[in-house]
Amino acid sequence: MTTVDPRHQAPLTPESSAGPYDKEMKEAGQLTSPTWELELFLSGAFVFAMMQLPGVIEQLFISLEPHTTDRVNQALFIGVLYGKAIAFTLIGMFLLHLIARAYWVALLGLQSVFPQGIRWKEMKIGPIGQEVFRAVMPDIGRLIARIDNFCSIVFSVGLVIVFVFFFSTMLVVLGGGLAYALALVFTRGEDMRYFLYLLMFVFIAIPLSATLIDRKRGDKYPPGTMGHRVLRGMMRFAVGLNLTAITGPMMWTLATNLGRKKSMAFLVVAMVALLVVATADRLAQSDRLSINAYDYFGASRAHSVNSRFYESQRVAGKSYARLPSIQSDIVKDPYVKLFIPYSPRRDNPAIASACPTVKPIAERGLQIGADLPLPDSITVPVLSCIARIHAMSLDGTPRPEVEFSFYEQPTSGIKGVVAYIPVESLPPGRHVIGLMPTPPTPLPTDSAAREDWKRPTLIPFWK
Repeated sequence: MTTVDPRHQAPLTPESSAGPYDKEMKEAGQLTSPTWELELFLSGAFVFAMMQLPGVIEQLFISLEPHTTDRVNQALFIGVLYGKAIAFTLIGMFLLHLIARAYWVALLGLQSVFPQGIRWKEMKIGPIGQEVFRAVMPDIGRLIARIDNFCSIVFSVGLVIVFVFFFSTMLVVLGGGLAYALALVFTRGEDMRYFLYLLMFVFIAIPLSATLIDRKRGDKYPPGTMGHRVLRGMMRFAVGLNLTAITGPMMWTLATNLGRKKSMAFLVVAMVALLVVATADRLAQSDRLSINAYDYFGASRAHSVNSRFYESQRVAGKSYARLPSIQSDIVKDPYVKLFIPYSPRRDNPAIASACPTVKPIAERGLQIGADLPLPDSITVPVLSCIARIHAMSLDGTPRPEVEFSFYEQPTSGIKGVVAYIPVESLPPGRHVIGLMPTPPTPLPTDSAAREDWKRPTLIPFWK
């Protein structure tokens, strides 16, 4: 690309020039933003790298989610949404910047080769059309300058959104850790959510009240007074808590130059939109969001074959933590290997409710090392309880004699129970394994909902 040297362009002045700069940049002695080369390099390098980030976050969620209890799962789900929102922000920021810079480079190249711009006399249009086009067509030099400024601002806006999401995530993690510690000290680990609500109220109330008091009565507390010291301490706490030293230079510069209301409105709309996109992505990844155009196709409990029930047909890297499985839809082995995943969120309360005499056989919390072997006297009652809950049947006949064993899948790390069902004596053809689902806690009071969860899961196979 040919570069235009302003020293060799005597006719061009800040007022009349259509070059790739605006008046302020001309007076500063520079043609373009001094960081454009670095910005373009970063965008090109990161736009493709960031494309992998949502998948990495999804895989992390898949690996952790099956092992969580209900409260931890809620925190994990929020963390995944915020993490994906950060990833989509970075992707959008770098992609938008890359496209804008590419457009900017194209205009800059044209400007350097054709500094006179559009030759309107060569346009084969009438005078009215030319008048309309000239009125709406921006000057190429000013357009280059505006795009240059826009590209420089894109990074700051994107990083402000990233910092806000990151700060919110860290605040929840910090508050959750403190709430858990307080719950252990005062309530033996129970009612953690109430301590979390209290901490969130303190984190929000101190900065908000300090700001409001300072606006209305700050001038009434001269330096050295108790009110001034208290209010100043609250403000310093708010500044440290909100990471103002990091986010302030960008956020306040944008807000005070572009308009505080417009900046805050854009920030809120952008964050809500990103959370909606992250939620839609999570639902799509878990097969809960799709576009349907099949008028006469539907899932049937008794007359459909679900590929997710069969280990041989499952997609590698995808989570199936809620679904039982067998080895294949066509079984050539003498035994059907039935695996039922164990979900702490569902099975912990279900076993405690269905078998109140059975005590927990493992302690919650951080575990270092492998699982230690436990005596049969405490494991067999748990396995018997799980077998009664699921009430496994084959071709409609209950099979209480089939024994279950604890099992951890080597590829996914999902824990559960496994049973080996002899099928060698079965005649060729279609057979069905029936499993009762884990009962919800608490049990639904509505009769329709109560009947719905009592319907067994059916896994057909052919021999």
